[in-house]
Amino acid sequence: MFVIALLCLLAAAAPDSAAQEGNLTSESIPEALRRPLQGESPRYPRDLVIGSLARGDVSEGARLFAAQVLSALVAGNREAASLSRLGPLGRNELFSAVAAVGPRRYRIGEGREEADGSYSFLVRFLGRDQGVAGELYVRYEPAEAPGAGGTWFLDDLLLEEQRPLGDAKDDTYDLPPYERMF
Repeated sequence: MFVIALLCLLAAAAPDSAAQEGNLTSESIPEALRRPLQGESPRYPRDLVIGSLARGDVSEGARLFAAQVLSALVAGNREAASLSRLGPLGRNELFSAVAAVGPRRYRIGEGREEADGSYSFLVRFLGRDQGVAGELYVRYEPAEAPGAGGTWFLDDLLLEEQRPLGDAKDDTYDLPPYERMF
């Protein structure tokens, strides 16, 4: 009995000869759907709560700094350089609000430049069963000495109330008819 099971397992693991010849592909999504055509804009995923996950019209430095802030919050790194301008009270409050959902990962949405020169990003922390969305504001402060560069800092992070993942409130985005077919 053991020998028969072993032979069946080996037969299932053996590669198909047609697949070796290139007649069959292991990909389920055609190349034409995976890559944008010449002149076509790239396709980015959408989060049902915060919208597009595209880069937006913000500097790469702002987006990278925002990602550093979010990574530090998910990792629970209270000593991260990206959070150094927050006082101990503000840092504890922020970590408590994020830790309440037990974040495993984050999503950062499309960013935009605000009228006061800061950059804002819609963000979402995802835990096992809960999530929380909010808006992250970062700002660039040039150095006082000419040619010395500058530094990014966290201006503010406003969070909504936490919600269970898959909650009906997450489905407020109504898909256009052409997206429903896929």
